[in-house]
Amino acid sequence: MSVRFLQCVALTVVLSTASFGGEWTQFRGPGGLGVSDDKGTPVKWSSNENIAWKVNLPGPGSSSPIVVGNRVYLTCYSGYGIEPSKGEQKELVRYLNCFDRATGMELWSKSFEPKLPEHQYQGEGSYHGYAASTPVSDGERLYVFFREIGCVLF
Repeated sequence: MSVRFLQCVALTVVLSTASFGGEWTQFRGPGGLGVSDDKGTPVKWSSNENIAWKVNLPGPGSSSPIVVGNRVYLTCYSGYGIEPSKGEQKELVRYLNCFDRATGMELWSKSFEPKLPEHQYQGEGSYHGYAASTPVSDGERLYVFFREIGCVLF
């Protein structure tokens, strides 16, 4: 599975939840079941159908976006681990990005330097990369887990 595919999947989910439906504050949404009671949400999309907005990210990620109020949060990474056996771990940067739900405008982006040594992703699961854990929110705070860095609270 390519990194580019994972970016597209994440963006598609962001975009399809950006204009429709309620909050999606954790992996697989309310109750963790991947099911929404919202009505009128799109059931199909393409590169030009049911897309509210698109954004460029600093790099790939395989976490799911979450929606809290008028904001969409998503993680990604850059600098290391994008191509197997290339670069150095000290070049790794993880990001937590916050976008306006209605417009897709980036409201802020936080970057996180690696805590070395980082895990060597190899073999099965390596395609998830260094931004795989989905953020979670209790409606007041935002929690993000970045393996060696640990849990970050906002």
